Amino acid sequence: MRWTTAFPLLASATSVLATLNWNQLHPEYSRRQTLTQTFGPAEEHLVEKRQKQQLFLNDRTTKFAVNGSGLPEVGFDVGESYAGSLPINNNDPSNQLFFWFFPSTNPVAQEKKEILIWLTGGPGCSSVGELLQENGPVLWVPGVFKPVANKWSWHHLTNVVWVDQPVGSGFSTGTPTARDEADVAQQFLGFWKNFVDTFTLQGYKVYVTGSSYSGMYTPYISSAMLDQNDPTYFNVTGMMVFDGLYSKDPIARDIPVATFVDQWADILSFNDTFAQSLRNAAAQCGYTDYLQKYLAFPPFGVQPSVLPGQQAGSETLRPECDIFFQVYAAALELNPCFSVYEIAARCPLVFDPLGFSAGTNYLPDGAGPVYFDRADVKRAIHAPANHTWEFCASQPVFVNNTDLSQLSGPGSQPVIPKVIERTQNVLLGHGSRDFVLIADGTLLTIQNLTWGGKLGFQAQPTSPLYIPYHVNNDFENIAGAGVVGTSHSERGLTYFGVGTGHFLTQDQPAVAFRGVEILLGRVPNFQSTVPFTTEVNATAQPNVALGNGTFAIPAHP
Repeated sequence: MRWTTAFPLLASATSVLATLNWNQLHPEYSRRQTLTQTFGPAEEHLVEKRQKQQLFLNDRTTKFAVNGSGLPEVGFDVGESYAGSLPINNNDPSNQLFFWFFPSTNPVAQEKKEILIWLTGGPGCSSVGELLQENGPVLWVPGVFKPVANKWSWHHLTNVVWVDQPVGSGFSTGTPTARDEADVAQQFLGFWKNFVDTFTLQGYKVYVTGSSYSGMYTPYISSAMLDQNDPTYFNVTGMMVFDGLYSKDPIARDIPVATFVDQWADILSFNDTFAQSLRNAAAQCGYTDYLQKYLAFPPFGVQPSVLPGQQAGSETLRPECDIFFQVYAAALELNPCFSVYEIAARCPLVFDPLGFSAGTNYLPDGAGPVYFDRADVKRAIHAPANHTWEFCASQPVFVNNTDLSQLSGPGSQPVIPKVIERTQNVLLGHGSRDFVLIADGTLLTIQNLTWGGKLGFQAQPTSPLYIPYHVNNDFENIAGAGVVGTSHSERGLTYFGVGTGHFLTQDQPAVAFRGVEILLGRVPNFQSTVPFTTEVNATAQPNVALGNGTFAIPAHP
């Protein structure tokens, strides 16, 4: 979900959006090490365990091969990978999608013949950007001095391809012609067939994943693939989305925002009169009653198509009911660096090699071009030399800057049930500190879906989300362990909530990694206490009861 506004107090900004010594921090850390496992040094995990033979190199793929030891600023060999552009329609090659494909170092991925697709949201944001800052082999997040090997890279589990789409996103080129998600899906299927033929991936299991606005993309693309009934090219076996948009904006924002403010009162720090005015507005606009009525387990019933707070005969909210933006404006007054993606963010902005610190198009004076807009980087990954790379496109990727599937509603709700029922393998995750898309909005969406013959989740989510203990011997790859959230599964759909912001895969990489293990069927669920399947010298996990999850679902009492 792309967000743009003005920074009122930072003249150099154009638009909004440490090292720890554990033994000093906690004297019992050395004792806790006995409960952890080790990945080994990060570079060893990437390099020494690599397949010696190039798995996908052939006459058709040679032109896409990337020199793994030749990436600018990267001080290690990233291994076998391929990058470049392929057309969405062979009869008109002017519109092309850019990809970066990393074959897996894990032999299980080749034995099972599987590939995972990652699609960043926006609309119009770059998947290649999130490869570098979330779940790819090279990790260069804001505030880090240089790129490091990412021990949480998803390619340790399976073959992964990051695709800039729709046309106009990232390095993808051409003229955007998509009007709705059906168009986006049709164009992606054209690209995907070319990709499968190029890399000889016929019959591979396909897992479609993404974040944010990919709550629209991934269900429609997955559904369109399933509709082809062609397992040679479109063998969709599962889907996972982090902090996705699935419904109209009031469901994702205005209806749950007053409860969100109460939930995070200590962070947002609004005075009591403003907080009470929000509660009053939420009650008068019908949001409080709507949330209490429809965010229930089991569901009360199908939610009405006309949402509370709207002007008569229109989907536009009444001014007094547009309370999401009232909260945002107030938050910016108190915290000029307030981020809709992570409400705990504070000034100053840290340097981001992609110029997107805290979701802000910001580069300090003298920083030079962002990493993917450097000429040497473009050459290294076969990107179009004359194309300006932006993390999120400044030009629309939909005709008239409008996705008709989202405008007319109800978002991706019409197709999600099909994907659940056909695959029995859908995961939807959400960060509790995400403001741009509030977690209770996703839960409202789930409680309005009918799949497997029933409406929504029948039981309230309370199960623990467990992350195996592991050694944090690499400060750039530190991740939490133990019970870190809440999860729940019914009839082929799993929901999980974690204490983080919008960029869950960046801020909670071990949770995302575990989610991929579940998606691929390597571990059964988030309650499993088995070690990460990729680890070496894994030790036993604590043999204690896990208890309930730590993420309140729903947030309202």
